[in-house]
Amino acid sequence: MSRLDILNVLADRQCDDGCNAVVRVFWCTGKNRKGALNIILASACSDKLAAAEAVAIRYLLSDQKVHGNNRTGSNLRLIVSKGALKKLSRQATQKLELYEYGYPLMTRYSEAEILVSKDRSWLPDAGNLLDIPCVDGESMKGIEKMETCHLGAIGVSRHALERYGQCCGTLDLNASWQNLNRRLKGRLDNIALPYKVLLHKLSKYGEAPEIWKHPDNPLHFLFVSQGDCKVLVTVFNRKDFL
Repeated sequence: MSRLDILNVLADRQCDDGCNAVVRVFWCTGKNRKGALNIILASACSDKLAAAEAVAIRYLLSDQKVHGNNRTGSNLRLIVSKGALKKLSRQATQKLELYEYGYPLMTRYSEAEILVSKDRSWLPDAGNLLDIPCVDGESMKGIEKMETCHLGAIGVSRHALERYGQCCGTLDLNASWQNLNRRLKGRLDNIALPYKVLLHKLSKYGEAPEIWKHPDNPLHFLFVSQGDCKVLVTVFNRKDFL
């Protein structure tokens, strides 16, 4: 039986200077591994505490790798204090702004168990918090990015992750994320679409997409530009458009 990893986060308080808000988020991964983060958010953010917890999860799991490299939601329990994050993972929240802050909860960590708790007994002692990192929550908004050799920084949409699983027959989104992560970091060739297919994609995405594939595999990856990176929006086999 695989080990269950636990990450507990709790947004405790905030201060606002008119331009930015700073939210203190406490966290722990066990009895002795505890800390705090100061999450910097725009004052216009409507649910600062939930957004700060979402950013803290992204930062601790993806950047600080508190539970290892390339972690997914498999055998992962996230304990939060804001019920909106549990709704977000189910894509059931009405707070659209949270999708920006917590996008990985719908992709990379979508299989994680999310519990809501107001328990404060685990909070670290104030005297042990000597150096509290500041995290720019606004710079972490949006789709999670991964670095690749051929394509630079890329993001993966929820739809693309689901399509990859359908095409490859992976068991769950965790396996899909890890397999896709490996494949996108390997060799890929840029290919041209048939003219009629290109016209269809132009009408759908409003721009000419990029299509990449591994030379020895029929799977195709369709990217569109979004800000400073390419976003994988869907995955398909060649036979799907012949």
